[in-house]
Amino acid sequence: MSNSSWDEFVAALAPTSGERILDIGAGKGSVANHVLQVSKGAEVYAVDPDGKKVEAIRISFPAIKSSVAGAESLPFLDSFFDKAYATMALHHFTDLDRALGEIVRVLRPGGLFVVLEVEPGSAKGVTFRIFGRIIGEQMNLMSEEQLSARLATAKGLRVARSTKVGSSYLIQLLRV
Repeated sequence: MSNSSWDEFVAALAPTSGERILDIGAGKGSVANHVLQVSKGAEVYAVDPDGKKVEAIRISFPAIKSSVAGAESLPFLDSFFDKAYATMALHHFTDLDRALGEIVRVLRPGGLFVVLEVEPGSAKGVTFRIFGRIIGEQMNLMSEEQLSARLATAKGLRVARSTKVGSSYLIQLLRV
């Protein structure tokens, strides 16, 4: 992620002390660790369906509460989180509607969900698709307009802001 993307993402998420924040599709935890550092006291949780990546989080960033889980089945209580985010991960979700339902379930009313995704037509988007083909993974890359429209139909979420950031875009959603 470029510095401007980091700055835009952190500004959109606005993590603060005392919040519970969920990283969905956390990979090896570098974004979750960054959120933990800038929040100065938030509880940061991370989920990823890959057990090896979750183990890497546990070793590298023990202050992050990590679990093996996909976005379609989050192991948390209803309304548990103040904020959640997915950075360069939404295109991996196998069932976007089910995942959005789970995100709505675990976010408290008024909670914030931030998405950072890559524009499919950008050089980075093309690279993602080529890499996906090489590893045999189907990626559901959508443009900012396509994803905003799809998220606008999700029950329990309202698109608050959508903005381009270089070859990526950010979408902020509120849990209604």
